[in-house]
Amino acid sequence: MIETNNSKIFLVIAVMVYAVVVAFWALSDGPLDNHECLVSVTAREMLQTGDWILPKYNGQVRLQKTPLSYWLVASIAKITGTVDEFSTRLPSAATAVFSAAVILFFTAKWFQFPIAILSTAVWISTLGFIRYSHNGRPEMLLCSMVTISMMSFYTAMESKSRRRQVLYMLVFWLSFSLGMLAKGPVPLALVAPPIFLYFVVSKKWDKVKLTLPIIGTILFLLIFLPWLFMIASKTTGSMAFWKREFIDRFTGDYASGQKPFWFYLMIIFLFTAPFSAFVLHTVIEPFRSIWDKKKPVMGYLWLWLVIQLVVMSISGGKRQHYILPAIPAFSILAAICLHDMIFENRVFNLKYVKLFFTGHLIAFAAGTIALIYWTFTKQKSFIWPAIHIFLMFCIITALVVVLFVQKRKIAATVLLFAGYCAIIMMFFTYFFVPMDYNNPSRIFSLKIGKIVAPNEKLVAYNGASARTIHYTGRIIPKITDIAEIYKKYEDGQYIIATGDDYKKLIADGRYNSIFYQQEAERSGQKHIEGALFHKN
Repeated sequence: MIETNNSKIFLVIAVMVYAVVVAFWALSDGPLDNHECLVSVTAREMLQTGDWILPKYNGQVRLQKTPLSYWLVASIAKITGTVDEFSTRLPSAATAVFSAAVILFFTAKWFQFPIAILSTAVWISTLGFIRYSHNGRPEMLLCSMVTISMMSFYTAMESKSRRRQVLYMLVFWLSFSLGMLAKGPVPLALVAPPIFLYFVVSKKWDKVKLTLPIIGTILFLLIFLPWLFMIASKTTGSMAFWKREFIDRFTGDYASGQKPFWFYLMIIFLFTAPFSAFVLHTVIEPFRSIWDKKKPVMGYLWLWLVIQLVVMSISGGKRQHYILPAIPAFSILAAICLHDMIFENRVFNLKYVKLFFTGHLIAFAAGTIALIYWTFTKQKSFIWPAIHIFLMFCIITALVVVLFVQKRKIAATVLLFAGYCAIIMMFFTYFFVPMDYNNPSRIFSLKIGKIVAPNEKLVAYNGASARTIHYTGRIIPKITDIAEIYKKYEDGQYIIATGDDYKKLIADGRYNSIFYQQEAERSGQKHIEGALFHKN
């Protein structure tokens, strides 16, 4: 199908350019959200204090997350000169692109080259990839390390060369250890259960010795333990804190989020969009013998996907992004099915394929029409961008259909993903960035940062959001006692208050508001008012 080296080189370059464009498009345009600012502020304070061991956020010790994301952001900011949207999100965008390269590299060893290209393209196209390549949280960093761990492990187990077994297992232990530094101890729950069940199902217990259990454990301890020991020497009660944050959170005894057991059954369809229709296929297909030589690796991918979903579903503390590391496994399984549908029709007959893609076409057309209707009734200022996207969809669809009819399947597939890339870019430019509900908070905070001089004191009544702390560029102490707030006010300090706290200070009648913004902060899914108070 792809006969020449030049064709392969072109497709490799094309899919990696696709990854770069999707991951980096409008990367620094949208404001940081609250969770991103927890990373950015902690990294900024590392640079300011020179203490890269003990993370601090707004002047307080922050041990909720292991430090790799802080170190990366601080290192980038040391070069760029500032902790901003770009430096905060660059590690996520870069590791997202790296994860695409990893999938391409390993799947090219496991399958035919076209499946490797499709696997990579599907992963890049998922909503999970798009969302978290543009987010400064450590989720994409964790996902990339888990992906390397899972893929290098299987490659080591299936390799006939002892040298390659050792090499890939060293890669496994290194990426697993870095994953622990990115967001420990989550990799323990994501990596260990599928690997254990791999040995149980395959009954290849004799291969356990190939995992370098002694050398690997030593490497893991050398990478992960030093930071823990240094934290223990600098703080008291860190072990009790981590028990609460990790064990109690997992069991649901702390910050459970009150999500039902089947929560991730909904989220998997969200994160795998626009390939959500393949979810059922990825769960069923690995059990069909018709896949022949692909069946063993499909079984391993199934364990990766399903066991991670089950483990996270058992966890009492559920958050959407916890299942992101399972999406690469889905992407590869979906790509195997997609490859057969487009190029072979050995597993899926032509009649089924036509119905399958016709359903997709109808769904996407309905979605774009719904977008136009929504903008016309709710957001008329966005009507023309919606029409542009609809026209782009129609043009791409027509060209792809023509190419498939002419049996130019490779060209049609390339155009399909290129067109989807263009639509992603349009969505970011026209909708995601302009409509980001964190925009008012950024405007409010930047204005306060200009009003309050660096040498003047600023405090927040009942606390400021992480966005405000980031965009004002300073530590903002939280004051909960109204009497202490008034004393600070009388001493000439600036006071921030939002929502009900703002209303309370206004109702008090003793506070002078020098800057007010009606939509100043987010509270859940709505905006609340806020103001800056000063005696003069």
